Amino acid sequence: MLRPLLFLAAMSLTAPVLAQGQNGGPPPQTSDCLIRVNASPASWMIQGYDPFGGSSAEGTFGVTFTNDGGAECRFNPIFELQQPPFGLSKGTGKPIRYALLNLTDTQDVTPRAGQSNRFSSNREMALRPNESRSVLYKLVADTDDVRDAGTFTQDVTLQAQDSRFRVLGGTSLVLGMTVLPSARIGLAGAYAMSDGQAIVDLGELRQGVAPVPLQLRVNSTGEYDITVSSANSGRLRLGSSEWFVPYAMAIGGNSVNLTGAQTVTGPNGMGLRRDSLPIQFLIGDVSDKRAGIYSDVVSISVTAR
Repeated sequence: MLRPLLFLAAMSLTAPVLAQGQNGGPPPQTSDCLIRVNASPASWMIQGYDPFGGSSAEGTFGVTFTNDGGAECRFNPIFELQQPPFGLSKGTGKPIRYALLNLTDTQDVTPRAGQSNRFSSNREMALRPNESRSVLYKLVADTDDVRDAGTFTQDVTLQAQDSRFRVLGGTSLVLGMTVLPSARIGLAGAYAMSDGQAIVDLGELRQGVAPVPLQLRVNSTGEYDITVSSANSGRLRLGSSEWFVPYAMAIGGNSVNLTGAQTVTGPNGMGLRRDSLPIQFLIGDVSDKRAGIYSDVVSISVTAR
């Protein structure tokens, strides 16, 4: 009786707008309220988010408000959309919702309706002439809205508005996040794990398709490629002997040439994908072969485009 074991090793590839004086410095002091808003950096980007990495999509950024006027200024920092609708976008598809939080004063300043909600007068910021105050903000993206890879942004204005809705100063900001092309693979069906490898028992070795239900599970931010290689170049080997049984594989209906590393193109279609691709093993001629356990090690990796 010939009983092969197939070992599958799965791998994952996986400008501020400021009022300025003649020489580019702060404007000359006046008797009116004049707030200089300095955001650093001017682009608040959540960099390198991996949808399958298990991390949250957030970033913390700072703003300094300075009173360049000659009188005390009382105001609310207000975020306003330069162009609705609300959400981070790359021009197509559903925007990614987000929250914008004032960590210093524990306020939600997200401009969901086009502008931050105004707060009561007792929560206004008050600055004396030449006084400055720094505020920390956190940008948090809703990862449930991530559907593909790319750079998603929204242009906003951060304004210092007084109780009569007058703008005392402001700056332009870009909010956004970059989503990495990413893919992960796994197996489902008849296999067992041993020492970090997936072991597939093909049963009694007979010529033809082995009756083993097995699927390759792929999660990806878009289209992807699958690379397959065989340690024995498409042959099941009896221990360290020179006895071999040839075999072939197919993934998702696509045949795989195991004589060298081969790349199989995944299904077409953009956007977040969760595919289940059947894996088949086609056993070659088993006549006149010595009995024993025949095996091979197959490495499968996936790369998101």
